[in-house]
Amino acid sequence: MHIIHREPVVIVGLPVIGAFQDLSHLVPAAWRELFARQAQLPPTGGTFAEASYYLGDGRYHEVVGVTVPADTPVSGHWTVAHLPAGAWAHCRHAGPVQQIADTFSAIERWLHERQHTVDGMKLDVGYRADGQPEIHDLYVRGSLANGVSGDPR
Repeated sequence: MHIIHREPVVIVGLPVIGAFQDLSHLVPAAWRELFARQAQLPPTGGTFAEASYYLGDGRYHEVVGVTVPADTPVSGHWTVAHLPAGAWAHCRHAGPVQQIADTFSAIERWLHERQHTVDGMKLDVGYRADGQPEIHDLYVRGSLANGVSGDPR
């Protein structure tokens, strides 16, 4: 695991809002729907990704979709997630999709051990529509121990 500086990311896709314990059912269903409708997505050649925002009280707002340039026109049928530039902890996950939550928890522990603050924003890049094995790049946004939010430089 390491801290990197990410540029802003925009994801266009489908929203999922639910309690943590429900996400293991809601998110895969959203991916199935997105892949069934992928011809309707903006034709950007972006990668499939999932943005996650912690809402509090055990609830999350997820957006499953495709990364797009910030100026991409988007129809009203899609949800848009904007993830800001800044410091993100990164870890590559090569295991089963069902274990991604465990890897995100490990990233958060790693950040806390280094006195970083986790702000509840996560990014998962690496989903595939073709059913081939997936390698996921996982990111957790945080503030550095010196209090500088989001920028490791």
